[in-house]
Amino acid sequence: MANRLLEFILAVVFLGQYILRYVVINANHRALEHVIVFFAFVAPMIAYFRSIHDENMRNSYMSAGVMAIFYPARFLRLHYAVNRLVAMGASTTGFIRLTLIRQEVISLCSDIVVAILFFASLVHSCINWYSQANKVQYEGFSFLDAIYSIVSK
Repeated sequence: MANRLLEFILAVVFLGQYILRYVVINANHRALEHVIVFFAFVAPMIAYFRSIHDENMRNSYMSAGVMAIFYPARFLRLHYAVNRLVAMGASTTGFIRLTLIRQEVISLCSDIVVAILFFASLVHSCINWYSQANKVQYEGFSFLDAIYSIVSK
């Protein structure tokens, strides 16, 4: 229960910070990023409330049923955050000035890592959701196994 409570508190804090900074103050109208952030932060909140009312749920996000499908949205949000950091590093004139080639290398590396993490989490959450929906006991396939199966093929 403590894991879910921590995820719930972090989701509320980060969603509040995101709404204040990028929706209210900057009036930033990037619709796809707002939808991804919504799914990345609202899904742990719903999973927390479901775990309060259902005692059969484990203390992990993967036992949240259909909400586990939205777990890969966290990695898409990471993609937007890394791109925002690279853009900030390119615009500064201080100590951490990024040249164009460094920006592209960082962007390419982060795109590859985020894509691997996104698809691994999608496979992992779909397998967990399928096993819960069909009451199949499927243990032993972890997130690292999903990463290995995607990278090794």
